[in-house]
Amino acid sequence: MDSEIDGAVFPARHWQALPDGRIQCDVCPRFCKLHEGQRGLCFVRGRQDNRMVLTTYGRSSGFCIDPIEKKPLNHFLPGTPVLSFGTAGCNLTCKFCQNWDISKARETDKLNQEVQPAMIAAAARQLGCRSVAFTYNDPVIFLDRAGLPGGRHQDRRRHRRLHHPASPS
Repeated sequence: MDSEIDGAVFPARHWQALPDGRIQCDVCPRFCKLHEGQRGLCFVRGRQDNRMVLTTYGRSSGFCIDPIEKKPLNHFLPGTPVLSFGTAGCNLTCKFCQNWDISKARETDKLNQEVQPAMIAAAARQLGCRSVAFTYNDPVIFLDRAGLPGGRHQDRRRHRRLHHPASPS
């Protein structure tokens, strides 16, 4: 666990207070138990003012257009480009990680852009990408982001209206 939380933070979900005064992150199987000012192994979640906060919420470490075949998906929109989006931090410690400089970054300069979900969707449309991949680290890093309104499609009708305007709702 690391300490000293600086910069912009966002309230996190999926945590609990423990009887010994620490708080426990319940997002991944590591169940990091934090004192005030500490961050979990992922360096994304930390304790500030007796609550769990996200230190990288809405901030990107970069974007890239990849072929969909590069992603671990089988027969998903074959032959199309995907807009890859990532942030710093990861709850894993893979020795073979090709993204270690991003996934284990502690410097906020790795987070060069503030990005809202609507901006990501607009960029994907503008660049001709029919899909977006949250990538470069373990998917649980995006759990709070994906579960909030605007962070994902709320229902299939909205998805149809956005991507197939001529289709009936």
